[in-house]
Amino acid sequence: MFSHLRKPITLLAAILIGAGLQVGVALAATADLPDGSKLDLSQPCPVCEMKLEASVVGQAAAIFTDGKVVGFDGPGDLLRYYLAPAKYGFDPKNIKHMYVTEYGTKKFIDAKQAFFVVGSDLAGEMGPELAAFSTKEAAEKFKSDHKGKNVVNFAGVTPDDLVSKKKKMKMEHGSGKH
Repeated sequence: MFSHLRKPITLLAAILIGAGLQVGVALAATADLPDGSKLDLSQPCPVCEMKLEASVVGQAAAIFTDGKVVGFDGPGDLLRYYLAPAKYGFDPKNIKHMYVTEYGTKKFIDAKQAFFVVGSDLAGEMGPELAAFSTKEAAEKFKSDHKGKNVVNFAGVTPDDLVSKKKKMKMEHGSGKH
């Protein structure tokens, strides 16, 4: 009696199953962090709102003492976040671990132990990007090869290191008043 509905129902079931599989794949898009936490790559970065999987330099993450994992699309955005806790509404004392992706290896390393090249020709989607390295020697080589300004540790990165040259020039030269 309803045999004429069999094909449309079968097609609808196949579409729903396919959609479910795609959602399952999207939910499974995670990266394992050194402390055992999982970074959900389908979530947007809280600083630039870009998806983490689109990162050119590799992701970064902050793991809070309550287990919450916040992901970033690069070391620069992790540092922008960390250096502006009031803007992003968190207490830095509640961060248990921070990881950045080592440039070239795609391996997560402890952000507080990393060496960062600032002022290089490496640019992300939102402006200047930091290249992170586990050794100072690797950072110095990258600095030399990519016209870097400086190699600094985590504590040595300043908000000024994270501002694009265009934006910096605007701030220095133009307040809009002539």
